[in-house]
Amino acid sequence: MKNSSLFTSASICLTPIDAEDDAHALSAWTQDSCYIALSEETAPRPLSKAQAKEAINALIKEEDEKRNSFWFGIRPLNDKKLLGIIGFPWVDWSNGATSIAISMKDWVEYSRSSTREALALLQTYAFNEISMHRLGISIPAYNKILISTVQALGFEEEVRRRKTIFRFGCRWDNLHLGLLASNWINGEQND
Repeated sequence: MKNSSLFTSASICLTPIDAEDDAHALSAWTQDSCYIALSEETAPRPLSKAQAKEAINALIKEEDEKRNSFWFGIRPLNDKKLLGIIGFPWVDWSNGATSIAISMKDWVEYSRSSTREALALLQTYAFNEISMHRLGISIPAYNKILISTVQALGFEEEVRRRKTIFRFGCRWDNLHLGLLASNWINGEQND
């Protein structure tokens, strides 16, 4: 295995999310209708700073109480600026499976190395630190950049739910991609 820091890569680090510090950024993101389309399958709505703070506090509370979710802020090295939020919304401990949820601040951020690096750090965390067997991610078909990124990291398309998402005036497929620990380890050894 490569010698690397658990929460730090070449250009980003994974940090705790903080309701006080991150609510303003999240609120601003939700004012952009493209952000909502990238991050949620629910009806879009802008959040006030207070609502964003409440949403972040809910994630932190669930993480602390249930101990089956993990959330991180994605930030540039040596900077507090929030580029995105990434995590495992639910960990199935008995089966060793979890899924990634990722929300970047805008379309452009998905094409930068920050997204790939955050996903790679989360893979290492899933397979090496919390001993998961399987890692999954669900991505709308219109987010071609993210699909390409996770496929480059070894994820394979497993399920395509046809025409389940309505965005930008038309219906889109929702793709479920997965990666097994054994495939990740073999791929990592080849890097």
